[in-house]
Amino acid sequence: MNKKAVAAKNDLRLRENFIRDSEQTILRIASRACNKFITRSDDEWSVALYAFNKAIDSYSEDAGDFLPYSSVVIKRALIDYYRSESRHANEMPVSDEMLTGEGDYSSNSEVLGALYRDSSEVSEKTDRTADLRSEILDVNERLKKYGFTFRDLKDTSPKAGKTKTACARAISFILDNDETLENVIEYCRLPIKEITDKTGVNKKILDRYRRYIIMAVIILNGEYPLLADYLQYVRKEGSG
Repeated sequence: MNKKAVAAKNDLRLRENFIRDSEQTILRIASRACNKFITRSDDEWSVALYAFNKAIDSYSEDAGDFLPYSSVVIKRALIDYYRSESRHANEMPVSDEMLTGEGDYSSNSEVLGALYRDSSEVSEKTDRTADLRSEILDVNERLKKYGFTFRDLKDTSPKAGKTKTACARAISFILDNDETLENVIEYCRLPIKEITDKTGVNKKILDRYRRYIIMAVIILNGEYPLLADYLQYVRKEGSG
């Protein structure tokens, strides 16, 4: 998505195609920001679409991944929209805390610190937490296809630095190779031999942390900007 966003900046045809292909993503971001279901017939859709277009104009790869970047731009635009509409002054459920990253979850460097809680425990008072809860529930449903849930990951997440780096290399390899990614996403398989042969990651590590690797691939390949924040180490350590 990052490369498509950069290419779309100076090419009208690519921009139109990119925006059209991203419509469901824009709607999802807007719905989460507004805490209600948004359709193309809503005013919020126009606001979100305009903001997404502005995000393309201002984006550079130095800003990180385009998806979380555009999410922030869209959410800020919706906040401004609601603030300008006095009749909606008390309806906007998004706080500035969610946008700045300040709050209980921002200080937690481990994704599983957020993931182990069940839905009742995750439902805190901040709007950022509501978004996070939505992402967790969505990913949890996808993990069920693989025969496990977030709860099953509690004792199978990498702790040691070398182990985390090895897992990051495996995850990055999967994300960067379409055929391998298809095996994981579409066919629910982790091709351990291929990953070992191509990355040198020990087979025992892949076997032990299979579930964690699958979870990270689903999050980083999907539309889960808040959960992806907890996995930023993957790209840094995986490219090393």
